[in-house]
Amino acid sequence: MGGKVKRTRRQKQRRRQEGGAFRVHPLFLLAGAYACFNRSLPLYLGAVLVALEHECAHSLAAAKLGFCLNRVVLMPYGAVITGNLDGISFKDEIRVAAAGPLCNLCTALFFAALWWLFPDTYAYTDTAFYLSLFIGAGNLLPFYPLDGGRVLKCALATRTGGKTAEKICRTISAVAAALLLIAATALAFSGGGALSLFFSAAFLFFGAFSSGGKYEKISPDYAAAFSRGIEVKRAAADGAMTLKRALALCESGKYLVLEVHAGGERIFEAEEKELYGAVSGENLYKTLSEIFIKAEKSEKRSFYSRENAKNA
Repeated sequence: MGGKVKRTRRQKQRRRQEGGAFRVHPLFLLAGAYACFNRSLPLYLGAVLVALEHECAHSLAAAKLGFCLNRVVLMPYGAVITGNLDGISFKDEIRVAAAGPLCNLCTALFFAALWWLFPDTYAYTDTAFYLSLFIGAGNLLPFYPLDGGRVLKCALATRTGGKTAEKICRTISAVAAALLLIAATALAFSGGGALSLFFSAAFLFFGAFSSGGKYEKISPDYAAAFSRGIEVKRAAADGAMTLKRALALCESGKYLVLEVHAGGERIFEAEEKELYGAVSGENLYKTLSEIFIKAEKSEKRSFYSRENAKNA
């Protein structure tokens, strides 16, 4: 009993240190107060909702690879997701990075189509359209920490390597921040409003030298699911299927039991819990046979033998 209490206290302490799964940055509250002062609070809150939609699209794209968001922090310019995405290929990282802007652009396209079908809705949806278009298109700019900068880094990494590509992208972002700062200073001395340019310059500068938003491995609460009962989904796959493709077979509200075959015979079964457990220790792009046969040899799990599989 005492050990359980200690573990609970440690978990609560760790959650306080990490700030929980959802946190509001103090600058977000300050920006909200500034928006109230300028009578633009509805516009600001609308931008935050579009930014949350953007980050959720990133999260869903990463979830298909077996990762989930660790923490969402509301910032003055939107929302930031943190965690760890180690081991992902550059191609899949591009897909995760592009998911957010594409979601916003699709939302903008939806509102444009709505105007064509129902012109009277323009007066009620024009703000949502322009916010979605601005955030979606703006995030495609090739600067860190924007998604366009991550896409550029991955594209360059296929030719120059990850470290060199990251240095190039961060340098581009720093130069862009310096140019924005010069433009903002010149505009300020000429009597123009330069606050947004100063803010953009600071955003790019800190983004160029900070670590990007990432994800962590999904770890579902199977104990709770089993206690209340959960439907089992059975599927069959060849041993040459990659772990990444196998994870795509998982469905919310169902527990996957995957029969793995080779040469027309079932060689073993892998449960959903084992598939997600392999994400941390094995590459997403290895085959199921490579991952789990290696685990069998190291006595990490027990398999059905071919004889038992035939009699099952």
